[in-house]
Amino acid sequence: MTRYIIRRLLGAIPVLWIIITITFFLMRSAPGGPFSRDRVIPVEVRANIEAKYHLDEPLYKQYGRYMWDLLHGDLGPSFKYKDRTVNEIIAAGLPTTMTLGALALAFALLLGIPAGCIAALRHNSAADYSTMAFSMIGVSIPNFIILSVMIYFFSVRLEWLEVSGWGTWREMINPVIALGLPYAAYVARMSRAGMLEVIRQDYIRTARAKGLPERIVIMRHSLKGGLLPVVSFLGPAGAAILTGSLIIETISGIPGIGREFVQSALNRDYTLTMGTVIIYSSFLIGFNIIVDILYAFLDPRISYE
Repeated sequence: MTRYIIRRLLGAIPVLWIIITITFFLMRSAPGGPFSRDRVIPVEVRANIEAKYHLDEPLYKQYGRYMWDLLHGDLGPSFKYKDRTVNEIIAAGLPTTMTLGALALAFALLLGIPAGCIAALRHNSAADYSTMAFSMIGVSIPNFIILSVMIYFFSVRLEWLEVSGWGTWREMINPVIALGLPYAAYVARMSRAGMLEVIRQDYIRTARAKGLPERIVIMRHSLKGGLLPVVSFLGPAGAAILTGSLIIETISGIPGIGREFVQSALNRDYTLTMGTVIIYSSFLIGFNIIVDILYAFLDPRISYE
């Protein structure tokens, strides 16, 4: 297992390097620049600003300089936030984004897994049909639509929750539910499919034939194998929840890196965009490695030796 983990971590390095390289050159090939939207300034002043940030150098030199700084953990200065580095901006916003993503993922699992298991154990019943109907609705509606509807009803009309912000529970409920609800629908559907496949296996029939209580059969024997599809979904889902928070953070005014990423793209803030892309890509790669490791613990048929 240790050799497999080391091999996967080493394999992630070239993947991350390719992502960084493609993003670097795509950002600089886009029309405009970090200072193109500023007020009209003299040519000499603009030249001095570009020289300060080395934007007057050839692209290959800019790329080499950026990669060298990146190897030393320096993501560079922000072009739009004066006297602030990208490291400082990400360090300030990342805990908020991770908290939002963790709460949304926990909400998705706590709602989706029980719903899917109940639907599987009561197959072809009213509970099964209603659960799958709500799951289909959750899958079909984008999270920003859910958030807009929740803000209108619970914040504007009923005044139970706050419209925007982050910190108190009245500010957190809307974005957490809106971000996690579509993934709860996916988890419910996968839990149902996994449980339906497992409870029909011979070893489950044997466990029941031995007279084990149904609770033991479900919790100890069925649930472990039935959740394998959910575990495989957690890797891309965890990364998707973090990247999906871009719109949620922007609408709700949450001070996370998702909102910073949107603003940096609009402002052509090259270094800040690169920094957020690196963070999101690292999360995606890391989540997939963790999922592969969990697979070996949940399914004894899988071995990485």
